[in-house]
Amino acid sequence: MANITLQSHPGASPAMPAHVSVPILGVTLAAFAAISFLLCMLLGLVAPEWGLHRPWLQFYLGLTGFDLRSVALGLLQSIVFGGYAGTLIAAIFNFVSRRFG
Repeated sequence: MANITLQSHPGASPAMPAHVSVPILGVTLAAFAAISFLLCMLLGLVAPEWGLHRPWLQFYLGLTGFDLRSVALGLLQSIVFGGYAGTLIAAIFNFVSRRFG
């Protein structure tokens, strides 16, 4: 097995702290949360007896079931919460990496 070193930039020196793009991670986590929400709602429609959709109904504000309003509201909240989480995680990571890395 070959030794592989992963670098954030091809010409980056090992002493240079890592950097994460704040907008890219924000959009990535927003898309992940939205896709996960839609897949979970789809599974709840296909197999409601499994109950795997219930956490979404508990943690998202205003969701009442599988009506169009709830799906749209949950999708919007997934995008907002995912974007917020990704943006905050990337910003904190970049700060810590610059400060202590």
